[in-house]
Amino acid sequence: MAHGSDRRHHSHHHRHGIRYRIRRWVKHNKKWFAFCTVFSVCIVIGMLYLINNTYKRQVSYHVTSSNSIDVGTGYRNITYNGQDYQYNNLVTSILVIGVDSTGTMEQTAYTEAPRADSVNLVVIDKYNEKITILAFNRNTQTEVHRYTVAGTDRGTYTTFLCYAYTYGDGLEVSCENVVTAVEDLLGGIPIDEYVAANVSSLSYINSMVGGVTVTVPNDDLSDEYPELSSGAVVTLDDSNIEAFLRSRDLYSHFSNDSRMERQRAFMTAYADQFIDCVSEDLEGVWDGLQQVDDYAVTSITRSQYITLANLLGSIDFDEIEYITPEGEDVVGEEHDEFYIDEEALMDTIIDLFYIAV
Repeated sequence: MAHGSDRRHHSHHHRHGIRYRIRRWVKHNKKWFAFCTVFSVCIVIGMLYLINNTYKRQVSYHVTSSNSIDVGTGYRNITYNGQDYQYNNLVTSILVIGVDSTGTMEQTAYTEAPRADSVNLVVIDKYNEKITILAFNRNTQTEVHRYTVAGTDRGTYTTFLCYAYTYGDGLEVSCENVVTAVEDLLGGIPIDEYVAANVSSLSYINSMVGGVTVTVPNDDLSDEYPELSSGAVVTLDDSNIEAFLRSRDLYSHFSNDSRMERQRAFMTAYADQFIDCVSEDLEGVWDGLQQVDDYAVTSITRSQYITLANLLGSIDFDEIEYITPEGEDVVGEEHDEFYIDEEALMDTIIDLFYIAV
């Protein structure tokens, strides 16, 4: 019993000694102790702020957050119609978005951005030595993320592909929302970069290559623009380029189809002339692109531009292929609607992004 009492007394004395030494140290080091306390509190507050701010960004800057999700390897190895395929890692894709607005492109409130007039995916395939433009009908019915005015993600719903741009902020978030919608259409295949430009950019874009020379594919504009009659070979200028790319009969169903024919003529011709200009004067083209800066938004940096220019120069292709997904035009309640043939689209996806193994 005596020994137990001694142990308890010793333990009590030991704890008392520790508390005494701590109080004594604090008394003689008040300034240092205060500094350490304040510093620790600041660290905790800072971490809480960082966590909270990150959460807010994930809620409001929804598209970037969703794009950051690791899509895994689900798209890399697939089996289709009994054949095994492997994703072609030598493919680079750039989404080119034509925006239905004029003037300087500026940030808007969510849901108040303009619509996308055209959505084209440029697929550069170094493995197969080919360049393809996959042109989506803006009226394509597909899953699109929609958001509140404050930017909160309300999930997806089926609507027009062109509205994917509308639900963003008019700049990067709008572009990323269109990228997400097209990636979903393609079964999760990632898109590398994007470029969006509005109507005010057309004059600069056209003059950069000395005027695009096209073969007019239809007579839609011949009454107002006689030089744009079907079969005519015309070098577009400021007087007719906007009409050539944007005009359509608003009172005629499916008039977007014939407009897409003209956009096809322009895109394929422009891509050819642009590649020639880049090969002749890489820096000059980059300088020219800076003139479009107020009327365009892009994820492509100068270093990425040089990489892409070198990639284009390394591909020995005969011509640029232009593909519009097959599907059905339907008269909708308010606007014409287009429904993609999913089986035909899958065949296109296999052709553009996969290698049989």
